[in-house]
Amino acid sequence: MEPMRPIKVTEEVYTHEYLWRAAETLYKHASLGRRQFYYRLSALMMVYISFEAFINFIGEIMCPDLWLKEKDAFRGKGDAIESKIDAIVRQFPGYEWRKGERPYQDVKRLKKFRDLVAHGKVIRGEYVAFPKDDEIDFRWTHEWDEFIEPAQVARSMSSVKTFSQSLLVEARKHSDEPHLLFGAFEGPLASAEGTSTVE
Repeated sequence: MEPMRPIKVTEEVYTHEYLWRAAETLYKHASLGRRQFYYRLSALMMVYISFEAFINFIGEIMCPDLWLKEKDAFRGKGDAIESKIDAIVRQFPGYEWRKGERPYQDVKRLKKFRDLVAHGKVIRGEYVAFPKDDEIDFRWTHEWDEFIEPAQVARSMSSVKTFSQSLLVEARKHSDEPHLLFGAFEGPLASAEGTSTVE
């Protein structure tokens, strides 16, 4: 039997797809009972991180020269993600980015959550508690509480997917990138092709 010849492989690993699958998995675990809070917190963080990765995926396709120097191109531009989206949308004549409406406003609000988690600080507060039956009901409130209610996590996930899908549909009109044929966060995790190294 002849030994196999080496194959030159070209592959792409779609980070946003992996991260979204992780977010979905965490979200599903949040409905299973104990420690729901931790799963919702983690799922929501993964949702935003997968959105950032998705924006980079679309940006590399639509603005390849800009994305070669992406860190420098968006440094000091305020909200880097919004600046990236703006650069992408400029490639889509006729696309109407409704910044002041859902789903984008939900996505933008999610960045506040991301920042609360990524730059975590001690939350201090004072209040008067009234003991009942020799027990004190502590509040243990945090700024992220409003984000991680079950209905809010579901809404955030839906809004990220809807807004991302609108960008993806528009990108299809301007690129023949095969991964754009799939819905937002519904494509394969990776793709690869190989050719024989023997000429």
